[in-house]
Amino acid sequence: MRSEEQAVMRALHSRRQGAVLAYHGPAGVGKTHAAHDLLRRAGTRAHTLPATLPLADWPARLPPARALPGWAEAALRRLPDGDGALGALATLIAANAPVGVVVDDLHDATPAQASALLTLAELLGRARGVALLFTTRHTVPEGLAACAVEPLGAEATAALCAEELGPALPPEVCAWVHGRARGNPLFTLEYVRFLVRSGHLYSDGQRWHWRAPDEARLPGRIEALIDLTLERAGQHRAIMDARACVPDAPQDVWAHVANLSPEALEAGIHDLRQQGLLSGEHGTFSHPLYAEVLRAQVTPDLARTLARRALEAYRDDPLRAVAFLDAAQTPPAEAATLLERAAEEAQGRGLHAQAGALLARASDLTTPERRAVLAGQAAGLLQGSDLPRALELATLALREPTLAAQMLPLAATLSARTGGRAALDTLLDVQPPGVMVEGARILALQNIGDHTGALTRWEALNAAGQAAASVAVRSAVAMALLGTGRRHDAARELSALLAGPLSEPERQRLLGVQVMLLFHQGEYRAAADQAAETARAMQGTGNEVGASALWHNRAAFLRMLGELEEAMDSVRRALDARRRLGDARGTASSLGMLAELHLERGELDRAEDALSEAQGSLTYLDGAHFLLNNLGMLTSLYTLSDAPLSGELALHHARRALRLAGELDNPRLLVETLADASRAYARAGQGARALELAEQAQQRAATLSADPRTLSRNGVARGLALDALGRREEALAALEAAEATAREHLGDYEANRVALESARLQGDRGRLETLARQFEERGQGLGALLARRALGSPLAPAGEVRLRVLGPLELDGVAVRGELRRALLLRLLEARLQGRAEVTRLDLADDLYPGRPEAQALGALKQGVAALRAAAGHAVILTTPGGYALGEVPSDAAAFLARPALGLWRGPLPPETGEALREALHAALLREARAALDDDPAASARAARLVWEEDTLDEAALALTLEGLRRSGNHRSLSRLYSAAREQLAAVGVALPERWQEYLGAQTA
Repeated sequence: MRSEEQAVMRALHSRRQGAVLAYHGPAGVGKTHAAHDLLRRAGTRAHTLPATLPLADWPARLPPARALPGWAEAALRRLPDGDGALGALATLIAANAPVGVVVDDLHDATPAQASALLTLAELLGRARGVALLFTTRHTVPEGLAACAVEPLGAEATAALCAEELGPALPPEVCAWVHGRARGNPLFTLEYVRFLVRSGHLYSDGQRWHWRAPDEARLPGRIEALIDLTLERAGQHRAIMDARACVPDAPQDVWAHVANLSPEALEAGIHDLRQQGLLSGEHGTFSHPLYAEVLRAQVTPDLARTLARRALEAYRDDPLRAVAFLDAAQTPPAEAATLLERAAEEAQGRGLHAQAGALLARASDLTTPERRAVLAGQAAGLLQGSDLPRALELATLALREPTLAAQMLPLAATLSARTGGRAALDTLLDVQPPGVMVEGARILALQNIGDHTGALTRWEALNAAGQAAASVAVRSAVAMALLGTGRRHDAARELSALLAGPLSEPERQRLLGVQVMLLFHQGEYRAAADQAAETARAMQGTGNEVGASALWHNRAAFLRMLGELEEAMDSVRRALDARRRLGDARGTASSLGMLAELHLERGELDRAEDALSEAQGSLTYLDGAHFLLNNLGMLTSLYTLSDAPLSGELALHHARRALRLAGELDNPRLLVETLADASRAYARAGQGARALELAEQAQQRAATLSADPRTLSRNGVARGLALDALGRREEALAALEAAEATAREHLGDYEANRVALESARLQGDRGRLETLARQFEERGQGLGALLARRALGSPLAPAGEVRLRVLGPLELDGVAVRGELRRALLLRLLEARLQGRAEVTRLDLADDLYPGRPEAQALGALKQGVAALRAAAGHAVILTTPGGYALGEVPSDAAAFLARPALGLWRGPLPPETGEALREALHAALLREARAALDDDPAASARAARLVWEEDTLDEAALALTLEGLRRSGNHRSLSRLYSAAREQLAAVGVALPERWQEYLGAQTA
């Protein structure tokens, strides 16, 4: 509660003085509600009167007084301005003390009425036990205590929506309403009712169903209220119309659009602020919907006039000016010229996608002679951000013969990516045959994963044709060589290309190929680091397509290293970008990678969901390479699952994958498919067939420059096939050889996965326990699941956890949405861990809703508790005599404090975590990280880094992170981290040695 409101409460309770307070804010923000709520909390009767009510009518609207002095009765008959009349009215009100009078809409009162009301306020300020509360949209008159009524936040909006329709509303509904109403309570309720009336929100008796409106229509009652409010602008309507045209413009531009002098504009802004229509230093609308209503009501002639003035005002800023071209009805030639200027400026700022969109618009308006040139430029800029539009423009540019050599490779690649091989053939079959067409075909085939087809076309070219090929075509050939297992040939091709002169986009493309070469050489850490660095560089130049591919590949490398959380972050970046781009194949491919990571975390159901979504897309796409990857993932998923029918499903997908791999004639993919299928047959008990497939995989791999991953994978397949035949000693020998390969080349995670199979066959419970604990500590859920399954015991301790806070906040496996709901759970958890029986309602209300009136805060708290109970069950939060407590909800935080295991930490603590809980968990994490330094320095570094990244002044966490990286041999990350730490600490006056070796030496000295 604010101090002004507290003064009113004291006056009413003590009855030693009076109090006057004015609530101010825009229309519908809840001023009257705030006034009545204050009087309700004070336990005081309230009487509401409009500010426009003649004072002579006030006595009839107020309770009669039992013992009013005779002079006062006579004076009341002389209202409004007779001698002593206002004093008599104040006496009448005071005779009913304690009492509160709410005077609504002071801004509507005439000057004479306002003057009389202020005089009355002065008198009542001295009356005992009386509160006079005004509401106004204007600036509060000088001398009155003022209290601004702020818009509702997202959490309060959700509480108000729940109060109207119940607590089980989808959170997306409340977010949509808040995005439109922006915290205005009246608008909030109107939008909720609009959604119900229009059928976008309906209940089937069990739950609410939500479908977002295609267009955010303005409900009629809101529009009418805003329209009425805007009438107050009066003579300043031109200023408001101009502001709606240029809502974020500086005042000189605003003045030009309004056709006013700067002095006249400033005076108008002052008046509009007084009326509550504008606010802030820069004169922004008090509510964003005001601008929407103003723009809808402006006449076509005025809209054209305003837009033309804006064009004039922004003549030196083409990027802003182009927003007004259409409304100003600018002639096509003039518009095209301005669009080209704007595109040039956008490119200069590195805004390549925006520049492409501007040139695309210019190509529609320019002369026929220039149209193809602009379309080609636009296609090149848009290929990384809008594939369908880029293809349309590239195809248009291709009609110009002089541009064919430049545009054909781009058009072919875009055709293949968006329409598959059929679209590619349709495009290229009408082109004159030759080296140019073959180069374009090679690029396109490689782009859709047809490595064999790309190489076949390349090898069919004569020496002159190959020598004339562009860097883009030769880099595609290098990728195809890698894709078919010819690693050494790919390395030679890449070295030759990197030695020549290159543009920056060419260099970035080749670095992307080099990333894949590092992967095939088994250098997963280097590949992951270079992938991230190159992806960021590509994003900086607007190449979202290339960047998304690198984020996707980085996820695969990190998976090999067992760093599943960071891998998940990378694949989600790729998936988001590919969905934005409209890249169906890329999206399906990244869904497959997402599924693989869910699988590695032991989340088999989520993996199946992602693969099903990808499969639904790939069924209708021409991309056999991606479909084969998806079938391989499905084979692995069902091979590892112990659900009913999973063995049959594994065989079904394995057979489909084998047929498709045979049709593709890609040696590397066929080897992978044979190994996957062998494991599926071994799991089904068909040992002879499993061994046959495993031996085929080994024989075919021997003809390739096989990487260690392939050798280890084939060894595991052979070992499991031999075990299915009962040949236990041979099976163990094969698995031990596979583990040795993995341990030497692939790292501990892959090696431990193989060791798990050996320990299972040997019945070595001690080793299985050790492996299970290691997997659990590192967050490697699949390994833990398989180890516990082999031991015949459930996965622990994650299976007992309902509330996960050591990373993204989840309750029963579902992310907890809403900042205040999240804070509520964390405050109750903190109390539980501190041994407190409850947290009082008032403490929670003050903590979660600071500055809010007490009644509103308690009401919002009640709604938040109800919403959490509706989502996760009533028992999640218990009602106690004085407040609330966390129910029987086991947490990973409690598990970690009881039995520290680094694998329980999935990421940084939620930002809403209280300081006491944060410090306790971080201290325990650092202790466990130090203890793990000798046995698992990489895990120690990951844990310490979580603490350091949240508190970059914690040098103990920094030193432990650096030491863990040093001991695990990750010098590249070590150097980057230390460089960043030096910069951050230097900014606060802490100087670190130039070299990390000196720093660590000083720490251990």
